[in-house]
Amino acid sequence: MTRHESREAAVILLYECELGEFSADEALEISIEAFDMEVSAVAKENLNGVLEHKAELDEVIARLSPARTLSRISVLNLTILRLAVYEMLYCPAVPPKAALNEALDIAADFCGDSDKSFISGLLGTFYRERYE
Repeated sequence: MTRHESREAAVILLYECELGEFSADEALEISIEAFDMEVSAVAKENLNGVLEHKAELDEVIARLSPARTLSRISVLNLTILRLAVYEMLYCPAVPPKAALNEALDIAADFCGDSDKSFISGLLGTFYRERYE
């Protein structure tokens, strides 16, 4: 499983957790049993890391989006944003630009153009604040 596929799996699992109010273990069990989904160690690490740091990640996202509260951001967009910010903050082996670009690739696959632009704007601002 590629790193990109692992990120996609993590987004799907995080989305399930959010919508179904499942724990990480429950989401993993459902996805593996019901959908025969392949889940790599990287996907599990991202799933658990995002859930562990969710409050902090949401604070960062809320600060970057003062005009749109978290409750107004779609669950899918919020999930993609959380994963990207998590990787930028907590995964030193992942170059921040790679985390940003991967988030945009996932948004291109799962979201519309306006959602991708929104994600790009927030993550671009975060990247510039933190790394430039």
